[in-house]
Amino acid sequence: MAGKLAGRRAYVTGGSSGIGAAVVAALAAEGADVAIGASKRAGQAEAAAASIRADGGRALVVKADLSNRAETDHAADQVLMGLGGLDIFVHCAGIDVTQTNPTHQTPDETWDRMLAIHLTAAFRLSKRLLPALLEGKNPSVTFVGSVAGLVAWEGDVAYNVAKAGLHHLARCIAADYAKQGLRANAIAPGVIDTPLTRGYASGMDGGEEAGMKVLSGLHPIGRYAKPEEVAAAVLFLSSDQAGFITGTVLPIDGGMTMI
Repeated sequence: MAGKLAGRRAYVTGGSSGIGAAVVAALAAEGADVAIGASKRAGQAEAAAASIRADGGRALVVKADLSNRAETDHAADQVLMGLGGLDIFVHCAGIDVTQTNPTHQTPDETWDRMLAIHLTAAFRLSKRLLPALLEGKNPSVTFVGSVAGLVAWEGDVAYNVAKAGLHHLARCIAADYAKQGLRANAIAPGVIDTPLTRGYASGMDGGEEAGMKVLSGLHPIGRYAKPEEVAAAVLFLSSDQAGFITGTVLPIDGGMTMI
């Protein structure tokens, strides 16, 4: 397939729905071979892979529970074996709590699982994938963080800390490998119209639609974003057009963090 990423090999965790699915579609549309990471929604990932292949692209599905370290390591090995190397790594997998709590009432299980999937999995996958990425073509790493990693959302300590750590992990990788030509960045989306966000909104007063309206009002621009708008930023950071950008955290938040 022709495109700005033709011949590149990409791995997108959490690629079966929401932002991750939009990122998979954007990278594949530009010619990248894509490994789609999935857990519970493996069927959706298989459908996306089949669609990419029908359009002449190359795609495979890598199923793993990223809270399990052995499965995380195995997923990285499957990606490298299936794609024959790697040029682009996007960590998009994530979860959120549907009921908020102050710090002293946050269950240990919530803290452990939140950090495991958002942060520890990103670290372990990076460790496993970095040697291959360093041999890739203009390699890049992009972590999907959150505005919650830039400002503290009340009642969501585990998510806030996990995303803040993910942002800084990107900076650390950028610092470690800049001289070897590998770039690493993070993005910090605001409220995006995804199943995860709608699940959160459904627990708010008035239900899902009322909750989404409240969340949209957090942005000075007056709305929430579509997953494709976030995917466009990931595509840019993964491309040669972003060749001089590394170690940054890019807010995609409709102005939320400017006020």
